[in-house]
Amino acid sequence: MNIDNSNYKYRLGLAKELELLKTLLFSVNVQKKSIDSIDRAVKCLKDKNFLPRIKQDESEEEVASPLSWGYSIKGFVIQIDLSGTLQYPKTITNASLEFSINLNGIYCDPSEEIRDPFNHLEFNIVIQGNSRKRKEHVLSYHLDRHIEGEKESNEVHPIYHFQIGGRKIDDYKLKQKNFGNQLIIDSPRFMHYPMDFIAGLDFVLSNFAPDIWRKLKRDPRYIRIIKSSQARTIKPFIASLAKHFEFHNPSNNTWGSKKICPQLA
Repeated sequence: MNIDNSNYKYRLGLAKELELLKTLLFSVNVQKKSIDSIDRAVKCLKDKNFLPRIKQDESEEEVASPLSWGYSIKGFVIQIDLSGTLQYPKTITNASLEFSINLNGIYCDPSEEIRDPFNHLEFNIVIQGNSRKRKEHVLSYHLDRHIEGEKESNEVHPIYHFQIGGRKIDDYKLKQKNFGNQLIIDSPRFMHYPMDFIAGLDFVLSNFAPDIWRKLKRDPRYIRIIKSSQARTIKPFIASLAKHFEFHNPSNNTWGSKKICPQLA
């Protein structure tokens, strides 16, 4: 099976943005090991023979397609300072944050169609820190694309949703950690726009490493790739909501978009 030329061009553009992101992260002293975790994704995007198997319809099996693309990134870790945050236990001042993502999709021309950017998205943030009693504490966030066709639960499932916990909390190793008196449940699932690695890392840095985030935002190259990522992921999400409300308003807009979503570039 040969890759579609338009899809390959699209994938090369994604690879180029990830390579630029690596350069930018190196300039703000992010650990080299974390930066190198991006290499596998770049390799997959550049490989013409890599056509991930994708479930294009809930009634279909997963199949490879000339239009399919995807990548995964694991092992991206940064150290974060918690000393200025509201937290428990208060004795944890530093922690490590691991960000991982696995995604795939079907290429389409955005000038001809506004559609869901992904067929699969799993996005995990796991924060671990030690208290003075040498107990290890864990906090986990999970963003994913709801798997359509699975047995439905009673709770609502926005197609893209954030939740505290997620499957990471159910991992065997995490079951051994100390959660104190906290109660962790699946609900609610907070509706959220989808994110690829670039938009996702921007989200992570803006919330957990704001000093690094502000340094990166001074570089116009960083702003350029963030805008590109947001056009791929946030734009179709918002366009779909706007269409639902038949949005066409010639009135002056006094509600600033960056107040609604500070990460917008």
